[in-house]
Amino acid sequence: MPANYKKTASINQVEILRFPTGLHAIKSVVLDAMDATAFPVPTDGSRFLVPAGTILTLSASPAPAGRKLYTKYAGAGAVQGILGHSVDMVANASEANEAAPMFFANCVFATEAIVGFTVYASALMNDLKTCLFQ
Repeated sequence: MPANYKKTASINQVEILRFPTGLHAIKSVVLDAMDATAFPVPTDGSRFLVPAGTILTLSASPAPAGRKLYTKYAGAGAVQGILGHSVDMVANASEANEAAPMFFANCVFATEAIVGFTVYASALMNDLKTCLFQ
């Protein structure tokens, strides 16, 4: 590594809620790090960030002890909620599953902060009936 070179990380958090409502409906979920199609972690050791506002659904991967794993919504299944803050994924291994907050009910979301809102708007409004999107 060259002299005086330093590699740092800077994560800009995005506010996904338009108003501070829905804070009572935050679910602690576990992201499925084994889903390499949804969370393609680089093999060169660099970081991969799952951005706040990612639409989440249940993963098809079997979870240990009957727990549920969540993955990025890709148009199949039901929308379960929206990722509350950015999550740093380390590897595509079951040991790298990450806990994260998910908003799922009675929220007013900022549509510009939701990843893929224009593509999945109808699914979001259909599956998150108690939420508003502004």
